[in-house]
Amino acid sequence: MAKTNVTATQFAAKNKFKKLLGKTQVRPSLTDAQEAYPSNVSVPGAGVFAEPIPREPGTDYYTLYSASAGGPTTVEKVYFDCVAISDGYYDGDAASGDGGDESQTAGNHAYYLKLPAAYQTTSSNSNKGTGNFVNSKRLYLSRGGLQLIPPFTTDAGLPGAIGNNQYYVELYTGDPTNPSNKISSTDAIDWQFDYYSGIIFIQDYSASKIPVTASAYLYVGKYLDDKLDGVGTTTVKDEGSNITTAVTSFDFVGPGVIATNSSNNVTVTIPGGVDYSRIAVTNTLTASVGSRILGVSASAALEIRLPNASGYTAGQYLTIKDEAGNANSNNITIKTSNSQTIDGESQITLESPYAAVNLYCDGSAKFFIY
Repeated sequence: MAKTNVTATQFAAKNKFKKLLGKTQVRPSLTDAQEAYPSNVSVPGAGVFAEPIPREPGTDYYTLYSASAGGPTTVEKVYFDCVAISDGYYDGDAASGDGGDESQTAGNHAYYLKLPAAYQTTSSNSNKGTGNFVNSKRLYLSRGGLQLIPPFTTDAGLPGAIGNNQYYVELYTGDPTNPSNKISSTDAIDWQFDYYSGIIFIQDYSASKIPVTASAYLYVGKYLDDKLDGVGTTTVKDEGSNITTAVTSFDFVGPGVIATNSSNNVTVTIPGGVDYSRIAVTNTLTASVGSRILGVSASAALEIRLPNASGYTAGQYLTIKDEAGNANSNNITIKTSNSQTIDGESQITLESPYAAVNLYCDGSAKFFIY
């Protein structure tokens, strides 16, 4: 037994609209609001455009166009061959349910598009000769791998918008360079086109209006699956040894580690590592927490005053060196703040030529010589 007319009609007319509303049909008599089970339209990543489409591309054939200067080229204007589909052959006047609004004879009402036989020779596409971009490839067989740019992808041509919409497919009965061969979009044959499958349907067949060639823009940019290829497979290593290749998040830990985000660019600052930054000192100085090496060349005795120990990270270090070799006559006195200490003392003095001291801090109130 076949589906009843009610079931077939409801499924065709209602179910498609219900899918757009996120509903599944379980009973023909239920309204959209009454249907309780969810649904949606499945779209594979291999058929989703992932790069920008030019608003108003150029009109030269087999030339690539991008949405912006320096951006990826994503569309190519191409001539396609139109090939009759045998299932679309019928007499619209005689076939029940297949008639149009014009008197007609038997003929082909459906055609598929395919890339021309010389596509790989004439195309500027860097992917020509690979994947679906090969001579005579049928669009419908690519299952979304070869798609034409639909007109809705641009605002050009809309009321109040400047420019013309170049993305409408054009049909020709012969040589496409001859304007007289063009089949108008409002022609009495009442044709329509599926930009995903590349299928032409003609409601009212006419032997004088058989499409031979179509002109349209082919998408040649990356699809979503190409864009996502490799995402989540970053290899994380610990000193050369692999930890994981399936990263879902990073968590930066440790005293003083700071991670900041600006426009999705993350900067991680990790203090306490090896830092060889040097500051030349010739006069009394209050050191900063960021000071690492203080190279002293004194012409007289001077002091180096340490900042508050609580500003340091525990284990943070500082080196002070008599680079002039005259600390015996120009003593270098290193003082702490408040009641803080260096090895239990409030200050220490370098008083021999080329003397040096390495200090580290507990991050609280004390410095130590090491």
